[in-house]
Amino acid sequence: MTALITVLGVVQGVGYRPFVARLAQKLNITGTVMNSGGIVRIIANGEDSAMNQFIRNLKEKQPRGADVTRIITECLPEMHYEKFEIIPSGKSTDEIPLLPRDLPMCEVCEKELGDPQNRRYRYPFISCVACGPRYTIINALPYDRENTTMDSFEMCPACGVEYRESGNIRCHAQTISCRDCGPQLILQLPEAVFHKGKALDKGIELLKQGKVLAVKSIGGYQFVCLPTDTSAVENLRLLKHRDRKPFAVMFPNLGAIKACCEVNGQEENLLISAARPIVLLHKKKESFCPGVSGESRFIGAFLVYTPLHRLLTDACGPLVMTSGNLTSEPIITNDEDMLNLRSPYLAGVLYNLREIVTPMDDSVARVVCGKPQLIRRSRGYAPLPVKLRQSAGQTVLAMGGDLKSSFCLYSNDRAYLSQYFGDMENYHVSQAFKENLKRMTEIFGIKPDIIACDMHPQYITAQIAEKSAQAANIEKIQIQHHHAHAASVMAEHNLSSCIAVIFDGTGYGTDGKIWGGEFLLCKGTEFERRAHLNYVTLCGGDTAAKNAGLVTNCYLNAAGVESGSSDYFPIRSAIANNINTQQYSSMGRLFDAVSAVLKLKTENSFEGECAIALENAAAAYEKSGGKPNSLKFKIKYDDTGIEIDQIDLVKTVFSAVKHGADAGALALGFHRAITEMVLDVCGHIRKKSGENAVALSGGVFANLLLTEECARRLIEAGFEVYLNSAVPANDGGISLGQAWLCRNIQRKN
Repeated sequence: MTALITVLGVVQGVGYRPFVARLAQKLNITGTVMNSGGIVRIIANGEDSAMNQFIRNLKEKQPRGADVTRIITECLPEMHYEKFEIIPSGKSTDEIPLLPRDLPMCEVCEKELGDPQNRRYRYPFISCVACGPRYTIINALPYDRENTTMDSFEMCPACGVEYRESGNIRCHAQTISCRDCGPQLILQLPEAVFHKGKALDKGIELLKQGKVLAVKSIGGYQFVCLPTDTSAVENLRLLKHRDRKPFAVMFPNLGAIKACCEVNGQEENLLISAARPIVLLHKKKESFCPGVSGESRFIGAFLVYTPLHRLLTDACGPLVMTSGNLTSEPIITNDEDMLNLRSPYLAGVLYNLREIVTPMDDSVARVVCGKPQLIRRSRGYAPLPVKLRQSAGQTVLAMGGDLKSSFCLYSNDRAYLSQYFGDMENYHVSQAFKENLKRMTEIFGIKPDIIACDMHPQYITAQIAEKSAQAANIEKIQIQHHHAHAASVMAEHNLSSCIAVIFDGTGYGTDGKIWGGEFLLCKGTEFERRAHLNYVTLCGGDTAAKNAGLVTNCYLNAAGVESGSSDYFPIRSAIANNINTQQYSSMGRLFDAVSAVLKLKTENSFEGECAIALENAAAAYEKSGGKPNSLKFKIKYDDTGIEIDQIDLVKTVFSAVKHGADAGALALGFHRAITEMVLDVCGHIRKKSGENAVALSGGVFANLLLTEECARRLIEAGFEVYLNSAVPANDGGISLGQAWLCRNIQRKN
């Protein structure tokens, strides 16, 4: 019996061909296996019973890192081969490939790394078919060495033998290398250069002395220092121009994490998963200097995922490991750019000459309501697709939003989301976005039939969409921002309808005003705005997103209350004369206002800082057993819709502060008031519409206290509650919602 077997899925860069060869040889099957585009093709010949077992094994077994989605078997005329072998790759096919993600160091390589008798002992770039860089080094498909940046390194004779040796863990491992032929460590200091082992030893010495190093990782550079050294952490903040936003900490093992943080089963699974994301964990104690995670009750903890990380943390213990870039800039991948970053706060650059093709920040995740949820989707997740139920329809390119930007290519039943890029207002971020959009469409071979983007007329992503649609002569569809948030949940959970509670900072509304405190009734591709926070006039334009004190004065002006601050009257005058004003229904700005009224934070030096301070105060007060201050939203129900009075709430909080109410009690009361309001409004909408599914999305639902309390109360009231999981609830996930809506709109038409 002879058969052509086509295997689809993540089957390149994971040792799939050697795996197939081993299965075939055990069953005395002859033939060939090769990469073809992004898939694997097998021609196999053998006895019928052996062939049936072979095909069954292919369906039931797979190597680590593989994800087989389909196996197609076709009978061929009888063909005879002398043996089974791996042959050179073939040309690409029409199938859209599933590209391999970057994989963490496996147990076998880790053991060899620490074995003084092994020839790769302490070699920082040890890898095999089951681990190492993949997507970040791919130039083209198929995934062969000549199509990766490893092509710059010629294999030595010893590696060549391992590469060809059947059964070897590095048989056809495209990243195979050693200290004789592969990438090597270089430590560049102002006064000297060190190589290989000396570079590693000197780098460890500097870190132990409290210095800050730039270290080249899989997806870009990282800035590294000791989390226990106050001076080192302060220098890191000065280097990055990052005042207060917490840093992530990399740990050598789970035990070290558990000594510092509370870790439940789901969180442990996230930590040890192949993606190796940063996981937000509750602190057990203050293990590091205050500058690492400041006032946060969480630590962003993650495990080592490269051999170099292992060597550094084994020698130094936990390390602050943050993206190698200045705040708001994209992660640095180019060696020259980092080497030219002259700063008195950076002691040196520990790097290698293996090129990074695709920039990748570390992904960030957490567990909410007992389930994992991504906050930033990047290394370890991209470029793997989100699989959706709907398969038929046009191929869509969705541009996402300008904050936490990412794009989405939706073809057949798969939504291929890009990695996280950042704020598109930064020129270098927008360039990285465009470069990777071009690269991803080319490498996947996806040609969109239609383009989706946000409605905001000034979004850079919308402008790119317009130019792209004109160049390709295809249609562009604009999707309302909060509808896209809702649709991202609907796409993930295959919902045809829902009540969508979307809370965020800003989003362009259909009435030209700024939305952000929304209750949408979604059915198919349509939505009705059933309820929202009432509008408050804010002045200052984009400054309002950073200056919570300004926002508070705008709220108090709307309430007819003088704040007593020196800024109050100029702000009142600006609003009265309609100078740089806009109307907001934003839950994000409401959090800012209440945080400032409570004197917790008056400025967002990073996105959501005021809201985080408000959540932390509420959580701390709840943990102490304190009774929350009773607060309540005034809700107006009529035939034209539901209006929720946010201005009166701020007025009430302001009055309570003046009368000496405890800030923690008010912070917790504010969270409880939102929960009660969500329950009340959703109940009213259900009574009128019969809809029982509720989707919670938007950046405000990064607030764990609010999200879990809202979900719990809604479930107790009989609602079915759905959250984002595979994509972020913040703007990093709206490209999925845009793509899903766009596809469905076209199907409907």
